[in-house]
Amino acid sequence: MRSGFPSIVSVLFILVGASVVQAAQPDAEPAAPWWLGSKAGISREVLPPWTPVEVAGATGATVEVWGRTYEFGTLPLPCSVVTKDAEVLVAPVTLRGVADGKELTWTGSGCRTVDAQPDAVQLAATAESGNLRCEGTVTVEYDGMIRCDLRLLPKAGKVTIQRLTLEMPLDARYARYLHSWPGGWGGYASNSGNLPEKGYHRNKFRPFFWLGDEWRGLAWFCESERNFFNLKNVNPVEIERKDATVMFRVNLITVPQTIDRPLEYTFGFHATPVKPIDSDAWDYRTSHIFDYGIEDRPYTPPDGKPTTMLAHLARGGVRTLYFHFLWTDICAYPATIKHGKKLKKLAEACHRENIQLLPYLGYLMSDIAPEWAEYSEQCLVKPRAGKFSGRNPPQTCYIVCLRSAWQDFTAAHLEKLIEDYGIDGVYLDGTANPWGCANAAHGCGYKRPDGSIGQTYPIFATRSMMKRIYTIVRKHNPRGQVNVHQSTCMVIPTLSFATSYWDGEQFQFLSHAKAVDVPLDTFRCEFMGHNWGIPAEFLHYYTGSWKRPEAMAMGLLHDVPVRPLLRRDLDPLHDFPSYSPADMKDFEEMSRLWRAFDAFGRHQATWLPYWENDRYVGCGPEGVKTSIYNRPGKGFMAVVVNTGSKECRAEAAFDLAALKQPTKLVARDVLTGKELPLVEGRVSLPLGPLGFMFFRAEPQ
Repeated sequence: MRSGFPSIVSVLFILVGASVVQAAQPDAEPAAPWWLGSKAGISREVLPPWTPVEVAGATGATVEVWGRTYEFGTLPLPCSVVTKDAEVLVAPVTLRGVADGKELTWTGSGCRTVDAQPDAVQLAATAESGNLRCEGTVTVEYDGMIRCDLRLLPKAGKVTIQRLTLEMPLDARYARYLHSWPGGWGGYASNSGNLPEKGYHRNKFRPFFWLGDEWRGLAWFCESERNFFNLKNVNPVEIERKDATVMFRVNLITVPQTIDRPLEYTFGFHATPVKPIDSDAWDYRTSHIFDYGIEDRPYTPPDGKPTTMLAHLARGGVRTLYFHFLWTDICAYPATIKHGKKLKKLAEACHRENIQLLPYLGYLMSDIAPEWAEYSEQCLVKPRAGKFSGRNPPQTCYIVCLRSAWQDFTAAHLEKLIEDYGIDGVYLDGTANPWGCANAAHGCGYKRPDGSIGQTYPIFATRSMMKRIYTIVRKHNPRGQVNVHQSTCMVIPTLSFATSYWDGEQFQFLSHAKAVDVPLDTFRCEFMGHNWGIPAEFLHYYTGSWKRPEAMAMGLLHDVPVRPLLRRDLDPLHDFPSYSPADMKDFEEMSRLWRAFDAFGRHQATWLPYWENDRYVGCGPEGVKTSIYNRPGKGFMAVVVNTGSKECRAEAAFDLAALKQPTKLVARDVLTGKELPLVEGRVSLPLGPLGFMFFRAEPQ
């Protein structure tokens, strides 16, 4: 992977008296940089909240990880996947097709464990069908990611494969939503939402698919179409409904192939949720900053008591500060050349306020980085993509591929950054996205049958980067954070190592009418977090399409906070000598919500979401939805949202007996404190499109 990088130059030292002289070598290559080949973050330790992998069964064909159980059968592919107490497969994943004119019928002794370690288990299997043999290994890692490496080869001489498909039959009850990647920013989340009634049929390869419901799911992924041999009118991936089954099918061969050597494939599977959510986005209580010195900058809030900006944020409940790209002069660079003293001072001030500080890292390489001349051609994706120009100082950046040496660069510098300055984690922009790449300098790309070069989506390398980042952060601070900002990209084998994600930027540049016409199934699929096992935040820019109350309505309905941005931070390159209360409007709103949740005891409550709480509340007219946080005997909190396109008088009738609440309750608006008329569990109020009311009802 690193061929072509400079080697360590041999140095001859000649002692002359008390001095040391280095002999010149005219043709010597420059010394390799200190970070190249770094092992930072490479570890086989099982990190919390996960638990060690366990093997069960006489041959070890059953593997258990946190929250999931996998079984493997005749082929080195899953035959059973249980997650969130549900079996999501209706039959084993298998290879179907025709070889030498005969239907494939596999026989063999089945998968067996060949190596079992706390962080990963490896199984192996050999199966035969006629003149074709399938050999393969399966690796199950502690976060539940399954990697299957298969080799198809003739038992003797040659074999002709007329047709070959990978089939994954899913229980339709747990395959109601579909997410695939890459997604698009030009339309409305076409890659997330309900699985269409007619299924999925598109003639373009995508490397990642997930099918699931609001609480669980199963992903399939593959880095490229290498060794796919299909007619032009054949879809690489097809998803079809048939009665109670959803069939996920990968077409590998529809143009007959005669082989006399192994034909290799690598697939991945990943059941969700990937981990328990011990802290969620409401607990992290985030906000952004764009400049140094807030620990000393005076601020006078509306109550007239002078303080500092940092102290005011802490008093308002902030527990996490994301320091955007201006913490360092080189965009997305994992080191600061000029601002070290200011960064350390800010981190120490944050810690005194019990706030974690997370600086910005990204997916870009800047042309003013010292490494640009030596490493840009080797490390950038090809063809070049993602051009971004910055003004402070002037620079141009492009997407970097993490299959390159830039992975070592990032890991080594992050470890040093944490050790030198005491930061508490990272805010990652796009780092978890396995960007398409055909740069042969670091091993991406492959030759198609027609001679053209196809792209690789480096999922495993990007996953390695994310795992290293998580390891570095959590080894230094067991409660440290890896927050990922991405949009349209829920590629779970890479995102698994995030402690939270921030999603929704793809909507910010649409018209208002198009942006807020969000299908609820889209939100439940991509933006909610519960089905993925990763806490979610929804993105809102005050300069974007959504009005903040609309974003809040959608977020609260799904138990997802809308991250507050200090308003001047969206124009960070201008000189603002101080913050004003107007800049703090969104933050003050979130502060009231944090305090209300604390007073109520949210962690002791049960969340009853709108799509499955008919037993507890009736709503009307059509389009009015209600989600509830319930503490039996101690009251409840509820958000009532008009998801329709017209103003209505929204009504919600709560079954107090089913909620195990007293009949006499007092209700108050959480944001304004005003009392609301709640009569015998009923509330009625006018709401415009995406209007909402969030209130707490407590015993009198």
